[in-house]
Amino acid sequence: MKSAIVKALFFCGVLTVPATALTLYDTAPAVGLPESYAVRYGVYMNAGYDDNLNNSKDNREGGGFVRYGVTASYADNEAVTKKSYDVRLGGQLYNKTANGTDQRNFSDISVNARLSHAFSSSSQYAGSFVLRYSPEPDYANGISSAHTQGDCLNWNLSNSYSQTIDCRWSWTANFGYSGNVYTDSDYEVDDRTYVTGGLSLNFRHSARTTYSFSATWRDEMRSEGYDSDSIYTTFSVNHAISPVASVSLTAGAQVKMIDGENNIYPNLRLGYNRQLTKGLSMRAYLSLDNENVDTYNRYSRSNYLSDMTWRVGLDCSYVFTPRVSFSFGTSLLDASYSDGTRGAQDTGRTTWTAFAGMNYKFTEQLSGNLRYNYTYSDSESNFGTDDYYRNVVSAGLSYSF
Repeated sequence: MKSAIVKALFFCGVLTVPATALTLYDTAPAVGLPESYAVRYGVYMNAGYDDNLNNSKDNREGGGFVRYGVTASYADNEAVTKKSYDVRLGGQLYNKTANGTDQRNFSDISVNARLSHAFSSSSQYAGSFVLRYSPEPDYANGISSAHTQGDCLNWNLSNSYSQTIDCRWSWTANFGYSGNVYTDSDYEVDDRTYVTGGLSLNFRHSARTTYSFSATWRDEMRSEGYDSDSIYTTFSVNHAISPVASVSLTAGAQVKMIDGENNIYPNLRLGYNRQLTKGLSMRAYLSLDNENVDTYNRYSRSNYLSDMTWRVGLDCSYVFTPRVSFSFGTSLLDASYSDGTRGAQDTGRTTWTAFAGMNYKFTEQLSGNLRYNYTYSDSESNFGTDDYYRNVVSAGLSYSF
């Protein structure tokens, strides 16, 4: 039993290379032993109804849709070189035009991949890649906008190398490349890319706890509006509370350099993972960052130099029986825009989402699902889209082989 606990704590991530999170949900070390499996394939089809295709306050229009696609996944966590991937290739077809355009067919494409290699007992490489091509923003990726803006290519490539100094000390170097590109020309003013690089010094206090001090540089390049550079100095702690719970906390300061100004802002990130009871697990995150998202207004040619943004999320899953499982969660994105040029007034946008779903296994290969999503977005001014709420319900089948 003691050996199993030690192995579980190891795989919680305390002893692995940091800075390879695919989303903010991966901020805290993963709980439990990673699973290995051969290639799995699947097909899916869902039908549903969206009561606000245009994300509009006053021009609400509802319509039905069909979502369809194929999937593939694989994981090998037993070898010296560990690797895994999940791929989804599909689309979503509405019976009416959506998002205020003539477009009815949207994408549903995603790729998630991880790779790690231990060169020796003292050095390790870890990398991750995520790509999404979809009209729905993923608030947990840390670089999405606060509202749907048509099909968007969103990617995040992360690499890190860790080297042990002695039994307690190690250092880590990391590099990342990420960004957003919109297919609709009306929204391409928010196209942007990010390049990041950093170094951290890590201290292993115990088998459960690691402390880190990091310095990170991020270059934010926009298609229109002001580019910016940020330097972060942060202190972090990763702690495996038990074999079924882990937590990570990062806090520090951000120096944001934009339009000849240098300003200092607080920076915070918190992640928590836990298996609450048998069959019930949760993941949560909290993030505070001064971003460079939706800061340019094409019509007034004004730019916001500051956009302090909170991102909060909770995702839960519950296996009720071997056949029946449930999922539910919520997210909040709150952005405050200030220090505007050309007389732009301070503004803000809050977007809240909630979802609930059920999955039923008819057989080992065939499953049915129900899902409900709610979105409410509130803006303090006319910057960006209007206020709106949105309800989406869907039901479908998936088959794996």
